[in-house]
Amino acid sequence: MSLRRQQPLAPVAVLVATAVRKAAGVTLALGMVLSAASCETASRDVRFAQVDGHRIAYRVLGAGEPTIVMIAGLGDGMATFQDVAPELAATATVILYDRAGYGGSDTTAGARDAEAAERELSAVLEQSGVNGPYVLIGHSLGGLYAEYFAAQHPDQVLGVVLEESRPADFTHRCEAAGISPCTLPASMAWTLPAGGRAELAALPMTVSEVDGINTARDLPTLVLSRPTPANPSAFDVLWTTTQRDLAARYPRARQLVPQSGGHYVHLDQRVWFVDSVRTFINEARARAAT
Repeated sequence: MSLRRQQPLAPVAVLVATAVRKAAGVTLALGMVLSAASCETASRDVRFAQVDGHRIAYRVLGAGEPTIVMIAGLGDGMATFQDVAPELAATATVILYDRAGYGGSDTTAGARDAEAAERELSAVLEQSGVNGPYVLIGHSLGGLYAEYFAAQHPDQVLGVVLEESRPADFTHRCEAAGISPCTLPASMAWTLPAGGRAELAALPMTVSEVDGINTARDLPTLVLSRPTPANPSAFDVLWTTTQRDLAARYPRARQLVPQSGGHYVHLDQRVWFVDSVRTFINEARARAAT
């Protein structure tokens, strides 16, 4: 999960962010976005898909195969990828979107678990008219959604990039280690947009759904993880360990770690992120062609 640091913070949110940063490991655990700006949807190029009676905002950039689908983390709309999406679109098609309750998308009732995210993304892709194969990029909580979608559509997904993705077993291992907090406290859920609050409430369901998928198949997977801080907390050490274990879940996974930066690799290490994703995609293309 994720805490935005680049976007301006509202005055009240600054106080919350200060308290959050003082808690060991909370920056990664909370997955918060404390600024409305992080969920805003740029007006240019925005289209809308109709999903179960509500509108989902999305954008399509670039052209050519494969199609890169960018899935934001908890609290973030598609605007989080606005700096890297155009660069990736120089050599491929890119789709980014706001899940229900974020940015330009309508809020919807019902559980917002991985199954709901899969149904929603499937509808967006179908209505966009953009065909696969797809390379999914999931940041933080979005990584769990990417894993689940890939498992449900194995013939459509060419590869998966898990950027600082929350491992399905992280909460259990965090609590077993006596580390606190391991998820966003309910008292702070108000800082999230409506969609984020619903996704947080459904996190146990999402974790259970992703934990049950088949990861034995030959799916090219790239795990991008932040480096361990110089003076790591117990949370940091566990996060590093579970990132390695996440890569080990997939037989054809590779883990890469930049020299510096935090949970938002695509913002902190933009050039490195784009180069790493492009290399992964080129390798996937070459395998698919043989």
